[in-house]
Amino acid sequence: MSNDESQGRDLSRLWRVAPVVLVAVMGVAGTLADAYLRSDAGRYLAEGETLPPVPSALAVVLVLVQAVALWWRGRFPIAVLLVATAVDVALLVVSDGTLGVGTPAVVVAAYTVCRRARGASAYSWLAGAALVSTIVAWRSYVTDTTVPDGWELLFAALRAALVFAVPALVGELVASRARTVLALRERAEAAERERERSAHDAVQAERSLMARELHDIAAHHLSGIIIGAQAAGALVATEPDRAHDYMRTVARDAQHTLANLRQTVGLLRSDDRGDLAPAPSIAQIPQLVAGLRDAGMRIHEEWTGDPVPLGPIAESAAYRMVQESLANARQHAPGAACTVRVDRAAAATTISVTNVRPVTRGVSVPLGGHGLIGMRERAALTGAELSVGPTPDGGWRTELRLPPPDPAADASDTDASATDASATDASAAEEEKSDR
Repeated sequence: MSNDESQGRDLSRLWRVAPVVLVAVMGVAGTLADAYLRSDAGRYLAEGETLPPVPSALAVVLVLVQAVALWWRGRFPIAVLLVATAVDVALLVVSDGTLGVGTPAVVVAAYTVCRRARGASAYSWLAGAALVSTIVAWRSYVTDTTVPDGWELLFAALRAALVFAVPALVGELVASRARTVLALRERAEAAERERERSAHDAVQAERSLMARELHDIAAHHLSGIIIGAQAAGALVATEPDRAHDYMRTVARDAQHTLANLRQTVGLLRSDDRGDLAPAPSIAQIPQLVAGLRDAGMRIHEEWTGDPVPLGPIAESAAYRMVQESLANARQHAPGAACTVRVDRAAAATTISVTNVRPVTRGVSVPLGGHGLIGMRERAALTGAELSVGPTPDGGWRTELRLPPPDPAADASDTDASATDASATDASAAEEEKSDR
């Protein structure tokens, strides 16, 4: 148990016990003192003045009943208020309003009602108890010679205000402060839960991003390595020179894959971005196509229109779409000729990758997988339109239509987007360096 919890429990016990003891001690002492003063009051009173006799034993019993009732004030605040008020009224009646030893218990009970009980019924009971006490005190003051004539009702109202209204106001203020503290604590806990949820979502998003990037690297390079190694094994006996060329291509792709994996995984270990290469872009598509041609793919390029700036995220999405589409074609339609078409216009930039019917019958590009999911996510991020499906001649076509950038959003997001895109992929610069 923490120190704060221990201190809180100690204060709770003290608040429960202390009023009970104080009311009992003050009530008994006040009753005995009043009895002594009444027995010796004749020498101090003017001729003709008298104090009504009060049964001291009964008064002591009633005060102790009040004290015992206060023990359950936390669980039954309204019931305890009624008991304390009834005892106080009885003491006023038997003493003609001159004995006020029952007042402290009523003060504690009135405070507890506003501190613990909620709702209109609690205030209704409190107002009713105050009204009854005021009427009884008023009638008792009528026979009290110490109260000036005509002032009985005012004195009774003032007494009710001090006994009921002031403790109730203090209890309401304390309860309001407790509710405020509780609301602030709940708000802080909710903010902490939201922060943890946001951190968890950010981690999940980062994991998805890294999984997508690692898939792009694996799909592009490892499939080429596998195909190149198979071709080299088939040609090593009949065409050793071509087999050697394939093995060199396999070694180069393996080096590129290792470099890309090291840099992508390195992003998970460090925040240092000093060695990150530029993000891939549409302008690097010819280098991508050239590398695949060297690996044995038949690819035809078509470029129309003038370059249109699209922003780093859109540029990366376009490059990745071409890379993933060609990797799928090499894996699922080996030997099929491919066409990469880039149509740049002011209305939109359209990039498509089309392969003819695969040489091996029954082989087709699947509709699922992380590669196509990554394409769709990038398209949604940039507001682009992605269409994937078979062509009438049995081939496969992937098309990405990128809208022109929003100038306002581009001005505010370019720097952050460029940094994030650079962090997610640095393969283009590494490949160019390795080729040289």
